[in-house]
Amino acid sequence: MALIELGDVSGARTPEPVADRITAGLDRRRLRPVALLAVLICLLACGAATRPGAPGVRLLWTAPHDQEEDSVALAGDTLYVLSGGERSELVAYSLTDGRRLWRWSTDAHLISVGPAPDGGPVLVTADPASSGDPDGPAALASRTTIALRAASGAELWRRPGEPHAEGIEAGSALLKRFDPRGGIGSLSRVRLEDGVPLWTRDDGAPIQDVGVEAAGGRVVTRTAAGDVTVLAWADGARLASRRITAGAGRYSELSVGAGLLYMSAFGPGDPDTDVYRLDGLEPLISGPLANCVGVICTWGQGGFAALDPGNGRELWRGPEIIASVMTEDRILTDRQNGSEHVLLDSRTGRALSPPVPGWMAYPDRWQDEILLLRPTSEPIGRTSVTRVDLATGRVSVLGSLEPLPDQQGCRTAPGYLVCTGWDRMVVAAVPR
Repeated sequence: MALIELGDVSGARTPEPVADRITAGLDRRRLRPVALLAVLICLLACGAATRPGAPGVRLLWTAPHDQEEDSVALAGDTLYVLSGGERSELVAYSLTDGRRLWRWSTDAHLISVGPAPDGGPVLVTADPASSGDPDGPAALASRTTIALRAASGAELWRRPGEPHAEGIEAGSALLKRFDPRGGIGSLSRVRLEDGVPLWTRDDGAPIQDVGVEAAGGRVVTRTAAGDVTVLAWADGARLASRRITAGAGRYSELSVGAGLLYMSAFGPGDPDTDVYRLDGLEPLISGPLANCVGVICTWGQGGFAALDPGNGRELWRGPEIIASVMTEDRILTDRQNGSEHVLLDSRTGRALSPPVPGWMAYPDRWQDEILLLRPTSEPIGRTSVTRVDLATGRVSVLGSLEPLPDQQGCRTAPGYLVCTGWDRMVVAAVPR
């Protein structure tokens, strides 16, 4: 089925260092007075009865981009670009028009950038001892978290360690401080406004893995010996502990979701996973299992099945699927090597959308929609942008853009789409 281009699409210039605001390509001076009069009469006659439609996808600005050196993060109306080189820097740009808001630089090697939600500080992880193995014990032990004001880039505070990716909320963050001998020596939950610890845990033995429940929930740690501990997010108090040695001698990892702990051991075949209730760390179920957030996923000769996280009983069964996006009550499946998707109700297995083609644009946090991108066939050479509503499964074609540098290298924030390729970055507005 051919795609029909929708929405207002504009052109762009790419000045250096910052792109200008894009203006529409229509030359209004060429409109004849008679045509203008006709438009005014129509507007006066029909304006009270007809509301204008929502604008479509619009190209806002483009800029040069080095995919090997630069990484990006989005938060609110701001784009953060982290660059390496002889002197690393973090630059904040306005997503609306590409204006550079501020620049912060350092002689240290920059590892990552994590903006806090709701306009909170931007957490930058730096490695002052960048020589040698960047993932070796000495380099990890030197990692430092630096908090910058989102509005100005001014430094607020710095502390040893790095933030846990899932442990950044509106008012606090969980920092991991590494031990020079290997592993995580201590955990601290710190206030974002000043970096002051709300609590710190150092139980002696280095921690190998850390899992974080949804913000405000619980923190789970595991040592190399298999000692698992559940901590309260509020004060770091120990809620439960248990030695879990399943999968000893094999690579293992943990994840947390819906009040459950998943301990997976990997070998030649499918991973073996033991699932425990976080309340008391009592075992619930074992087998080829995966954390699908709102349900437990399993698979085998009988196909795919979703299990109740409360008791492990089967909720529904269907053909084998690959789950790419999981929320508390939704599963988005991947088909055709990730280029086609179906939205399912995770508790019933009911399809909420038809098969929708396209590559996903990834947000920092899944909210209420998914954006899919794919080449158009009419006109040829553009990129279609489609929205899938996570609540209802409704599919809406929002419009199309000029060819993007990489349809599989796009990120999104509410109201924006950012795509990066080897040499350029494209920023577009998406109707909310």
